[in-house]
Amino acid sequence: MKKLFAVLLACMMVLGLGACSNNTSTSDGEKTEVVIWHTYTADQQTYIDEVVAAFNAEHENIEVVVETQPRQDFESKVMNAVRAGNGPDIIIHYATEAANYVDEGLVADIGAYINDEEIGIADYESTVDKGAWDEANSFSDGKMHIFPLITSGPVFFYNADIYDELGLSAPTTWAELEENCRAIKEAYPDKYGFAFDSLTDGGQTLISQTGNEIVDPKTKTVTFNTEEVVEQVEWYANCVKEGLFMQSPTADYFSGDFNSGLLASYIGSVAGVPYLELENWAVAPLPQGGEVEWTPAWNRGAIIFSSDEATERAAFEFVKYFASPEVNAEFCKVANYASPYAATREQEVYQEHISGNEALNALRPETAGSFPAIPGVATVRTQVEQMFTEAANDMKDAATAVADAEARCNEALAG
Repeated sequence: MKKLFAVLLACMMVLGLGACSNNTSTSDGEKTEVVIWHTYTADQQTYIDEVVAAFNAEHENIEVVVETQPRQDFESKVMNAVRAGNGPDIIIHYATEAANYVDEGLVADIGAYINDEEIGIADYESTVDKGAWDEANSFSDGKMHIFPLITSGPVFFYNADIYDELGLSAPTTWAELEENCRAIKEAYPDKYGFAFDSLTDGGQTLISQTGNEIVDPKTKTVTFNTEEVVEQVEWYANCVKEGLFMQSPTADYFSGDFNSGLLASYIGSVAGVPYLELENWAVAPLPQGGEVEWTPAWNRGAIIFSSDEATERAAFEFVKYFASPEVNAEFCKVANYASPYAATREQEVYQEHISGNEALNALRPETAGSFPAIPGVATVRTQVEQMFTEAANDMKDAATAVADAEARCNEALAG
């Protein structure tokens, strides 16, 4: 990043996101202040500070202020501050977090600024991946309340020594995964073949691959009470009961059990790579096996809170700058994320970042999806995990677990 500052000053001229206007100011000519709260640390924090400094140097009428916050209770702190009128103007978070503010009118309509003739982005939809676009436009009021910035997701990690010893290949289907786990259990009775680091995402994956959308945002009801989904829940439960799948980690994350050799494979976040201590591990895309190819997408973006027009416009100009190809590419590199933008992925620094990262290469953004950003989805996520857990623990049969989860989800979605 030796020439980073100079590059950032020029980056808004690159590949269609456009240069920011210098016309956003208060009526008396003073600078419009935009406050960002974030929880990033180390290299990510340093990079954000550099981006803000470069942006402020280019925009004489806007002053972006960065305030690093503790990670603990961040969401509740932001919520309380925004409701009190003394919160930040921007945070970087998930669409489901932005959804918590929609009914109270506390988040800006980013789509209105994207379509603004003066500061907007021409043909923006064509520049961003479909999954990120769909999620950003899935809010209950039909407006866009998040600006996609980065994306991540889960991949399949496996112990290469065990797989090589037993002549196994990384599974491309769930049936192949089950076969691998049986071979591992036969050779190593005390080991587990597989685990989902997040059963919520694992369950969502199994359901979505059947072609089920899980939530219908128009009717605000769930759609997963089907024969195909019950079969998936029962399949997972049986694999747990047979000792093929490990349901709960011995510590906080399955990466610890993977490092110790107790677990031969697991599906976990690409961000977990730095915590892998096993000498010989490998990574592959998520198995498929249903009507459609589908993988979870963990998209994070900028949320702009409602304020006055000058502040919202200034906040949008900074967010647009942060999403520009060269800035976005560097941020993906320092934060170990992928980008939802094709223009970013063409950047040399991004391609170098991806080429040296096997985990990020295993992501499949073209098949990625997510829950809609509507109130009640947090309960849906919880219930997806719970119905798989209840069946695996013999608390309920699969059909009853699915039906009970459906009832609880519909109640939450109805408000």
